[in-house]
Amino acid sequence: MSFEIRPITHEEFTPFATLLEHAFGHAPNPEVIEHFRKVFEFDRSLAAFDGSRIVGTAGIDSFELTLPGLTRVPAAGVTAVTVAPTHRRRGILTSMMRQQLRDVRERGEPVAMLLASESVIYGRYGYGLATHQVELQADRGYSEFGRHPKITGSVEPIDREEAPRVLPKIYDEVRRQYPGCVDRSDKWWELTFRDIESWRDGHSDRLYVVYRSGKGKLEGYVSYRVKMNWEDGGFSNGKMRVTDFITGSSEARAALWRFCLGVDLMTSVTIDNAPVDDPLRWMMADPRRLRIKSAIDFLWIRLVDVVASLSARRYSLEGKLVLEVEDPFCPENSGRYVLEGGPGGATCKRTRTKPDLSLQITDLGAAYLGGVAFSTLARAGRVLENGKGSLRRADLMFSSDPQPWCSTGF
Repeated sequence: MSFEIRPITHEEFTPFATLLEHAFGHAPNPEVIEHFRKVFEFDRSLAAFDGSRIVGTAGIDSFELTLPGLTRVPAAGVTAVTVAPTHRRRGILTSMMRQQLRDVRERGEPVAMLLASESVIYGRYGYGLATHQVELQADRGYSEFGRHPKITGSVEPIDREEAPRVLPKIYDEVRRQYPGCVDRSDKWWELTFRDIESWRDGHSDRLYVVYRSGKGKLEGYVSYRVKMNWEDGGFSNGKMRVTDFITGSSEARAALWRFCLGVDLMTSVTIDNAPVDDPLRWMMADPRRLRIKSAIDFLWIRLVDVVASLSARRYSLEGKLVLEVEDPFCPENSGRYVLEGGPGGATCKRTRTKPDLSLQITDLGAAYLGGVAFSTLARAGRVLENGKGSLRRADLMFSSDPQPWCSTGF
């Protein structure tokens, strides 16, 4: 049985969002649905229809993605994907993914990306695991720094009225320094600053502090929540949860961490999404007290246009590689590509030359931002080295410092 697949109208948004909320285990909330309506890109939506009933959903948020070498490309942020439980295993998701990737290519976006609700799903459509989300928790009572960094500026609180005028400017400057980071639209910020109570999980509304350097420049900020708890006759057991930790300098990072670890009445500080290479552990006198609560996949990357995407980023080492790419879902991408690149630029084109490495599009997406080495993928049986030394050359060329990190959910 075939299903009509097309963008939705404004009148169809409520049933679209209701199916989405049900699929993720939420009771539909009219307030939340109306807030999402304001940020939703209707022209980038897809829905599968069984008659007049919506039985599948998909959407895209339009982003600019920072790449290694700090170049940037337009990228399609795939979101809001689900299929009604009554219509699983009928090819609906595959049909939506195929049409969506076709639309992305036609728009000239070389890269698509997503956050996967289940990590087993999207490899079949060519998405590779490119970055991780690390949840860290520090015991405040054992959080002294091993060395006392020089801090010439100051940490300053700002209120909810001031935050929309200040934080987006700081974020937009910092996100250009991190491969894997994306821009945040005015609508994204508007939704975030609404701080809907049902999203707080019993914590306070968001609180904000910024770091101002000794020269007066704002170089970072933290948004956080607290949950107070009193036990055993009056002992505080407060919890701080950091929801956004954005810094553009080592001094700002040290000052803002020192603030977070110094708030009275808190026994622990948790950050939801820290970079894999966050230096906090090496800042603490007792590093064992910083625990990794979880480390899970975050950003999945899909190269839609191999030539454009490989040409767009920069490479840590001057070099040349011939990649044999297999793309079962979009076979027009399959073939051999010669990549020549370095810190100053890159070119990529199709070739018939003997390949240095053979791999699937999924694994090229995983390695694209430098979050996993080709040699690691080879040890996992995912990349074949055809010429001695090719893996090491690929590792050096594609490496990224800092490690890729996506600070924004979508």
